[in-house]
Amino acid sequence: MHRLLVFDLDGTLANVGKSMANADVEKLIELEKVGYKIAICSGKPSYYLCGFARQLGLQEPILIGENGATFQFGIGLPPERYAVYPYSKSAKAQLGMMRALIDRECGDKVWYQPNEVGLTPFPKDAETFELIQKLIDDRVVMLDELLVYRHVDSFDLTPKNINKLNGLSYLTELLGLEAKDVIAVGDGVNDIPMFEFADLAVGIIGPRKIQESYGSIVDYADYKFPAIGEALEFIKENKL
Repeated sequence: MHRLLVFDLDGTLANVGKSMANADVEKLIELEKVGYKIAICSGKPSYYLCGFARQLGLQEPILIGENGATFQFGIGLPPERYAVYPYSKSAKAQLGMMRALIDRECGDKVWYQPNEVGLTPFPKDAETFELIQKLIDDRVVMLDELLVYRHVDSFDLTPKNINKLNGLSYLTELLGLEAKDVIAVGDGVNDIPMFEFADLAVGIIGPRKIQESYGSIVDYADYKFPAIGEALEFIKENKL
């Protein structure tokens, strides 16, 4: 049996902006009780994940924020154990440059996710969305220390060494585990790096319109399910 289950949040454990179904929460608790460590790895900041995790009733959830940038153990604030993945001063400077540029060019037409490391602007209209894309495209060479993910409603700009693969690798070091101990569960293109690291990858393949928005992960998943409840049940029954 594997020892660590790592879940994406939006589109995987729950729909965007929604809570988990009670029946799925119960299945997650059962998996922890039989011996799995449970982690949530998301592009959202760890304090957002902390609020989400409070409803779950898990004993020792691990919260991985900003696609592998921050690591919080438990839901207490301040956390008893917390870590940030190391990244370069150049990346920090480039993030600051882009924040200032987007502020200047887009003004109040952008809302920023309150990250600790990366930059996640949410444009308020389609015109602003494309303007931010152009600002990024025009500075590709200057942004050599960053990775950029375009989502349906936002952009993620993050240091290039921060992704879900490196985040999981870092977490396993902190826990004294290895890749062979890990099952990753996700639904989108930014989950592919953790699929590449984990021993087993479980894809939540939802409605076609969602897959068109977030990118297909069909080719990367060892197992595929239309909903998280079925995936949780399968993991438990087969003692993966």
